[in-house]
Amino acid sequence: MQSNAQHSSQHQGAGPASDAGVVREFAEIVPEYLSSGYRALMIGDGATAIELWENLYKRYPSAEVCGHLARAHYYQTFFLGHGVGHPLHVVHIKRMREWAEQALELNPNSAIGHAMLAAAIARLSLISGSQRQILGSAMAVRQHAQQAILIDNTWVGHYVLGGWHREMASIHPGIRALAGLLRIRLPEGKFSDSIKHYEEVLRQYPENNTIYADMAYTYEAMGDLKRAREMYERCLSMPLFRHPTASYLTRVAAERYRQRFGNGT
Repeated sequence: MQSNAQHSSQHQGAGPASDAGVVREFAEIVPEYLSSGYRALMIGDGATAIELWENLYKRYPSAEVCGHLARAHYYQTFFLGHGVGHPLHVVHIKRMREWAEQALELNPNSAIGHAMLAAAIARLSLISGSQRQILGSAMAVRQHAQQAILIDNTWVGHYVLGGWHREMASIHPGIRALAGLLRIRLPEGKFSDSIKHYEEVLRQYPENNTIYADMAYTYEAMGDLKRAREMYERCLSMPLFRHPTASYLTRVAAERYRQRFGNGT
């Protein structure tokens, strides 16, 4: 994640990918005081990152540190194999939400706080298995993701909204009718907007191979299997993005590609 000042300086040019010939330690711009935690995340050691940042928070409480702690707890679901369905998955996501909310208590205009809270609310509603909660959380997820984008155009906000539009656009008409009976105002999602948000992530980080997988999932939901296959193959043919969860997300994409098309890289 990036602070407002870092993001502004980054986007006065063409963004991170514009530094021709420069290979950063991390794909994103990481402040020096967070870099040791990110080095831990890059090798899948979320516990060390959390310990480092919790100690930092005790000395210098800030929304930025809280937001990165929220992120680290989310990454633990990948590092420890605690995916959806694992009894500890909800524990990680609840801690993610707590740190995101703490970020917004310290700074209501924290982009990372809003982005992480949007993601946590979405995930917790899905874990609940309650249709009412899933439908009822949709507005809050969109609101926090949009706020994160308004603050500093953070790619994470676009990533969350890319998935949000895909899921909203995929809702069965019968579910929408149910939402009306429950007096839940269910917003409309658009597949085209899902793709636009993912394209914005790629504008900021063209080397992010995993975003092509997300675009593939959207094209699948649209029924456009030709474009979906193209996006899968881009994801799987590119070098891994320098991001803590890139290898995990790429493996998921490879498996989905094999299931859909019968072969893969």
